[in-house]
Amino acid sequence: MLRTSRRPGTRALRCTLCGREILRGEEYWACNGHLSCGECFPDLARRELAPCREVRGREERP
Repeated sequence: MLRTSRRPGTRALRCTLCGREILRGEEYWACNGHLSCGECFPDLARRELAPCREVRGREERP
């Protein structure tokens, strides 16, 4: 018999980056329409913070 962590009638919650099911009791992050499991969280943070990224020596000058 196949056992799942979901209650009958509920949809699986999946990481939008890797597609892995996020199990009951497992932490995840929801940001701007994306759901991220713990393993994909660094990638999600990089994507969301990309507009804030700077490279030392290449700062914008007025």
